[in-house]
Amino acid sequence: MPLLNGFLSKEMFFAESLQLNLPGIWAWIPPIVATLAGIFAVAYSARFVHDVFFNGKPVNLPIYPPHEPPRYMKIPVEILVFACVMVGVFPAYSVGPLLYSASAATLGGEVPDYHLAILHGFNLPLMMSFAAFIGGLIMYSQRQKFFDFHARFKEVDEKAVFEAVVSRFVELANRFTARIENGSLQRYAMLLVASAIVVAMVPLATMGIFVGENGLSPVDWPTAIAAAVLILCALASAFLHRGRFTSLMFLSVVGLLVALAFARFSAPDLAMTQLSVEVVTMVLLMLALFYMPSWTPLETSGTHRARDIVLALLAGGGMTLVTLAMLTQPFTSISEFFLENSKTGGGGTNVVNVILVDFRGFDTLGEITVLAIAALGIYAMLKDTALTPPPGDGEGHTWTRDAYPLMLKQIARPMLPLALMISAYIFLRGHNLPGGGFIAGLITSVALILQYIASGMVWTQDRIGIKYHNVIGLGLMFATIAGAGSFVYGHPFLTTTFDYITWPAVGKFEVASALVFDLGVYLAVIGATLLALVSIGRLSPHSAIRSPREKS
Repeated sequence: MPLLNGFLSKEMFFAESLQLNLPGIWAWIPPIVATLAGIFAVAYSARFVHDVFFNGKPVNLPIYPPHEPPRYMKIPVEILVFACVMVGVFPAYSVGPLLYSASAATLGGEVPDYHLAILHGFNLPLMMSFAAFIGGLIMYSQRQKFFDFHARFKEVDEKAVFEAVVSRFVELANRFTARIENGSLQRYAMLLVASAIVVAMVPLATMGIFVGENGLSPVDWPTAIAAAVLILCALASAFLHRGRFTSLMFLSVVGLLVALAFARFSAPDLAMTQLSVEVVTMVLLMLALFYMPSWTPLETSGTHRARDIVLALLAGGGMTLVTLAMLTQPFTSISEFFLENSKTGGGGTNVVNVILVDFRGFDTLGEITVLAIAALGIYAMLKDTALTPPPGDGEGHTWTRDAYPLMLKQIARPMLPLALMISAYIFLRGHNLPGGGFIAGLITSVALILQYIASGMVWTQDRIGIKYHNVIGLGLMFATIAGAGSFVYGHPFLTTTFDYITWPAVGKFEVASALVFDLGVYLAVIGATLLALVSIGRLSPHSAIRSPREKS
């Protein structure tokens, strides 16, 4: 219908069907098919409008007779109708800016010239629109003839045919699923890895030499020794996985060596992040493993273990060859762009942090949102859950009666202000030196979770008294406000700015709007991390224990 948004989209569809540049007579087939589709669309739309509004009240509906909806059910429809009319009558003003922003973001550069208007002159797409509109009305006016023509054929229950076809596909899918699924996660992982190996085998076989023009870099002895220890610890963690605590210890060494590798190759931000994440992950795994048996029985046969070792070697060797081929080939890096524009465009010399809070601020906002949703999901699932941990360590040793050792308390409590001071320092310097809100948030989270471990849930919450849901919400609010503040000055969302201020005692220093966004990251990380870990820790029966002094 003219003056509605559907008329514009249909005309654009007709115009595109004329721009396919097919040879000869084939060039007319898309426009003809598009016009016929438009005729049928107008015909069924006309029937819908006529039967609902102009064909009298419906009959033979004794069970659910139609009636006027409540006022508040009409409001969403009225908003949609208003939007359709505004887009159809004033397309350049209503949807033009949004279309330009989406096109510029998609193309990553200049947007080609385009013109949004109700009419673009008397052209072939407009003629096709008129033909579809008039043809659809004629088809609807002659609908009885079409009904009579349809009645000559044997009646077929299309719904039954459709459901029969769907049922057949479902049956085939169930048979296929029954062949490959047996309830074993190990088998599913085996099939996934084996499929990846088969798919990647052909292109890898045609690559030939895997060492590119750049060659291999020399390796010093400390790096080689650390790499060997990392490999051995990773293998030990896999081979000793039945002893969960032992496997976890080897896994922690792997994480520490990865952090050292980042530091070795001049990536201090990544090293600090890896180290902080490793500590939080170890605490999380320790809390989770506390409720599981410390030793798992041998459930896999020797044949299956040999198969898994072969698959692991093939997959690991393939990834090694791919990595070797990629890193030894000449390539063009985008790092120069960030190095050149980090200070002038983002106001910081720490390129990693400027990327996180400025160049890729949208990604960071999405990541902390996902982190917050995950923490809230963990809280919701464990809120009313009651678990009974094993009475001992699996070797006959019962747990100690001293749930909160005195020495741990004496070490943990003085560490809290020191850790908070370091966290504040890491946070404030993050825009120009290694650090930032994410790392600082993890440091604060580790310091606070240590208080829960050392002194218990009751003692710590009595003194903190903060709901971590609110901390998450506050962090997301700060990050969103920092992004939306750029709208006031006519800039896109999450555009940052910075300036320099001189104070008498401090001197000249920089103030960046990204600091507010980083504060949001800091709070969101603290809230999400502590909410998840505390929710798991609350499952322990020790979480409600009070010391004799507290009871008195």
